[in-house]
Amino acid sequence: MTKSKWALAIACMLLVWMSYFLPEIAQSNQLENQNYNNNSQNIEIHFQDKEPDGSRRGRPNNRVGTGSRGDCPSLDLLTTALIPEKNVGLTIDEHPSFWFFVPYRQKETPIGEFVLQNEADNPIYKTNFTLPNTPGVVKLTVPPTVTLELNQNYQWYFKLYCSQQKLPNPIFVRGWVQKIAIQPNLKGLLKSATKPRQRVAIYAENGIWYSALSELAQLRLDDPKNPMLIKDWANLLQDVGLADLASKPIVGEVKKVSSSLSILN
Repeated sequence: MTKSKWALAIACMLLVWMSYFLPEIAQSNQLENQNYNNNSQNIEIHFQDKEPDGSRRGRPNNRVGTGSRGDCPSLDLLTTALIPEKNVGLTIDEHPSFWFFVPYRQKETPIGEFVLQNEADNPIYKTNFTLPNTPGVVKLTVPPTVTLELNQNYQWYFKLYCSQQKLPNPIFVRGWVQKIAIQPNLKGLLKSATKPRQRVAIYAENGIWYSALSELAQLRLDDPKNPMLIKDWANLLQDVGLADLASKPIVGEVKKVSSSLSILN
């Protein structure tokens, strides 16, 4: 058979393959999109962790803080980062938010510190903050002046001091974050989502922890008595072993102390 005939035969085979399989792929994607859109009230939000165990790669988390330190009162529930226990948390957000359960009032821990550093342990962002007056789940957001590079791991520290002086033994938690690119199939799903809960479900199902948690937390802040959102929150925290914190109030953002905010990158 000549080369031209071989080329023609291969081209015909490709056309047959495309006519047979591509409609099935397109239909599968379409059905998946319809599943999110048509059954938005029936969506069960659950986190599917796609990351391997980070502790085995030298990236362990320390999501539960120490007990009483110095002047800090002793409490049954400890300061806890809302993150997967062992893995690097993923985000697609330009400036991600981090969430923590803090059992203390502002007067008990008058100053806190947040540090974000790259994998070489070089800090790229650092700020002092004060807590709200009510114990509960708080948020700290990285400002627009800080940019995370794609597919790079960043370690963060959230520290609480129970005196005005920064003594060398704060209560602290630490974890990891990695910003990832939105893949075409995920971009299509997010574009087709017509309800905020659908976006949360898509993030959670694809293992994008920080984005799922932040969007759901904001929905709960906007509508704190919504029973569906309360159940979603409980499901998400239960999936990472934090069910005991699901009933704790979300009290909002910490107050950054602007004079000590430092952009280091």
